[in-house]
This record gives sequence, C-alpha cells and structure tokens, in this order.
Amino acid sequence: MKNYLCLLFAFFLLLFLGCSSAPPTIALLTDYGTHDHYVGELQGVILSINPKVRLVTITHEIPSYDIREGSYILATAARDFPPRTIFVAVVDPGVGSKRRAVIIETADKKFFVGPDNGLFTDVMRTMDVKRAFEITNVLWYRTSAISSTFHGREIFGPAAAHLAAGENVESAGRLITDLQKFKRTEVVLKDGTVRGEILHRDRFGNLITNIAAPVLAKAGWRTGMELDFTVGFQTARAKFGDRLDSVPKGDFVMLLNSQGLLAISRNLDAAASILGAAAGDTVEVRTAGSSPANSTEDTAKTAPVKVVAPTTKS
Repeated sequence: MKNYLCLLFAFFLLLFLGCSSAPPTIALLTDYGTHDHYVGELQGVILSINPKVRLVTITHEIPSYDIREGSYILATAARDFPPRTIFVAVVDPGVGSKRRAVIIETADKKFFVGPDNGLFTDVMRTMDVKRAFEITNVLWYRTSAISSTFHGREIFGPAAAHLAAGENVESAGRLITDLQKFKRTEVVLKDGTVRGEILHRDRFGNLITNIAAPVLAKAGWRTGMELDFTVGFQTARAKFGDRLDSVPKGDFVMLLNSQGLLAISRNLDAAASILGAAAGDTVEVRTAGSSPANSTEDTAKTAPVKVVAPTTKS
C-alpha cells in the first residue's frame, strides 16, 4: 500500500510539473513606437490565435525604417533569450511590395519572423542558421483581408502565434536559401588606423561601433591614451577610458561596452548629436596626432573635415 501511494504521488507530481511548464515566449522588436495602436494590435492578434503565449518587448523604438540598426539590436538581444524563443521583428519600409515574409530557424531552436529585407543580417552573421522558409500558407495569416501596410498584424504576428502553438515550421511555406543581406563595413587595421562602422546610436547618444577589443589591443591602444576619430566629415579627440566619468563633463571618451565593442561617448552628454552620426556611418580611429591612413575612400571625399573641439563644462 505504501509503495502504491508513493507511485501515485510521483504520477501526480510529474503531471503537475508537465502542466506548469513555462508558456512559449514571443519577443517583439519594431519601429512602431508606442504612441499609436500598432503594437496593441500586433499583440492582440497573437493572443487571439494563441492566448497561452508570453509576450516580451525588446523595443518598439527602432528609428523609422532603419533596418541596419534594427538588425544589430535584434541580434544583440536575441543572444540572451533561451532556446525556442520566437522573435517577431518588423522594420519594413517595403511593406506591400514583393519582398518576402520569412521564418528563420537557428541551430539552437530560436525562430525569427519578419520581412526578408536585410533585417536578419546580423542574426545570420552571428548565429548558426539552420534553415529558412517563406510564409506562403494563408492558413498562417490573419483570417481577414491582408492590407498593404500592416503585415506585422496580418502575417508576422499570426505566423509567430502558430509556431508558438506547436505547429511545424515546415507548414509555413517553402524552403528558401537566398535570404537578403546588407553589407557591413568590415573592421580593418591599416597603418595605425582602424576603420569600422557605427552599429547603433543609443538613447544616451552613445555610438556603438563594430570595433572589438582584440583589434584595439592589436593597434597598441591602452586605457588612458588619447585617440583621434573621424565620423563622416567630423574629427574629434577622445580619451580611451574605462568608464564615462574618466573625462570631465562634456568631453569625448571611448570605452568598451558590455559586448566588448568600442563606444564613442561624451560624459553626461550626447556624442551622436554633436557629431550628427547614425547607424551605418563609417568611423576611423587612430592614435592622437597621427596621420590618417590613405585609402580609395579617403581620396574620394571632397568635403572638408570639421574638427570638433572638446566642450568641457564646469
């Protein structure tokens, strides 16, 4: 009798644990903002199809139509989510055109749903993509008419909800192998100058580059050194520091961010605003006082370089 009760208890315990497993997670990234009803409608259609999902927001504040910045933020955030997370990413200036709606599956069972317009470039660069599908199965769409302006609500959100309900991704549509990508400026160290790209302009005005710590070490730069940098046609000098307040208020400082990437900042001020810089801009960094490396791109520039002076504030 005692053994029977133990077995019965174990059965109900396993049943309880199975029923209390975490609901599927859908993480959202868009350029919709939060002023309008778009985010609410996207969430509503997902919950209408699958009310058991857990909705998580990465951000809805991607700059309008900025695929490059959306790509970086999506790939950066996605690394910290567990396997089987479904990401709905919508930065879609070509909505209503012939660009495809796709689902990408990675080797660690993460799924990315959105437009095939380059938005998943950094996911493909940094994750092990297993396969991809074009969403052509109309049963995975919203049941009402499909507009030419809101595929987040009508295609991407519903497709994610069907995935979260356990439907096989192969049912979404045909297998594809030619996903769209944009080209990043590769990091190059030449004649003491490192050339890279601005990946992200955050809300504090910090400019995140794709220049990683090993490149800085190879260039021989150490904490405390002064570096000159050029973004667009503006050049400024910054201290290579280990924290923002290693320079006076209003001065430029370069430091490594939480991903080990070089960031251009100003202490208690916005570097991006004074430089007029944005995601996609080329950046060059060199030891203070040294001459920039010559390249075809350099000789093609015709506008004069503006030197931005430090603006130390008391």
